[in-house]
Amino acid sequence: VQEIKKKMPEKLSFRLPASGIGQLQIIKNSDLEELRELGSGTFGTVFHGKWRGTDVAIKRINSRCFSGKSSEQERMSDDFWNEAIKLADLHHPNVVAFYGIVLDGPDDSVATVTEFMVNGSLRDVLLRNERPLDKRKRLLIAMDVAFGMEYLHGKNIVHFDLKSDNLLVNLRDPQRPICKVGDLGLSKVKCHTLISGGVRGTLPWMAPELLNGSSSLVSEKVDVFSYGIVMWELLTGNEPYADLHYGAIIGGIVSNTLRPAVPESCEDDWRDLMERCWSSEPSERPCFSEISDGLRAMA
Repeated sequence: VQEIKKKMPEKLSFRLPASGIGQLQIIKNSDLEELRELGSGTFGTVFHGKWRGTDVAIKRINSRCFSGKSSEQERMSDDFWNEAIKLADLHHPNVVAFYGIVLDGPDDSVATVTEFMVNGSLRDVLLRNERPLDKRKRLLIAMDVAFGMEYLHGKNIVHFDLKSDNLLVNLRDPQRPICKVGDLGLSKVKCHTLISGGVRGTLPWMAPELLNGSSSLVSEKVDVFSYGIVMWELLTGNEPYADLHYGAIIGGIVSNTLRPAVPESCEDDWRDLMERCWSSEPSERPCFSEISDGLRAMA
């Protein structure tokens, strides 16, 4: 632990958790090689890189995520550690593997190192496809995501940012796409950033209770709402509310008058499950084990 303390970025006034760091691995920045940038967003920039010869995704976390009063910084630091320790303990075929964290990045930045998925995100795959996925592939992907989320909720982890950009895909076997829940990174740190500066990129997937100030209602059911929107993306291949501006989306979700338009051709069982997932009442949304059962019945 003393060794790690020496590596700590001064600026972030990170305090090590008293209970130790469990399975969490601290990775030296010098052991990483960045190959190319994959994308950047509110929380940081993601690179495809190598860690001692293994392909990995490196996410450099925006230092803005840890800004604020010193008491707030301490809370964020505690949240960061607690979550990183939790993430290091997750092992499921439909959850992207979390390898460790970097504390000595450029300008004392912090980074997470995770499994690299060669075909990128579900959003990339949907954009590349000329036409929507066939029913079989759609079901396989939806089931993978539901299994991964059922596992996370069983570990009391709420994702808070479930959307096609954060679902990673392996298409090595074109008959059997594999999908994993990714970007689990630091949902508490994320939630703080989201609520303090709601981001356009995530809005269409955000449950009404996250947007209308009823934070006492925020539960794991926010992920189920997001999952309903992902089901719609799988069905249509489109981006939700692509033609609406920020204000209209917030207003529509909060007043519960806005949901994506469901095509006539949608099967009844898919529509029914999807609409239950994006119900405005969290208590009316199914849990992920129910969702898994519903999808199995469609297969």
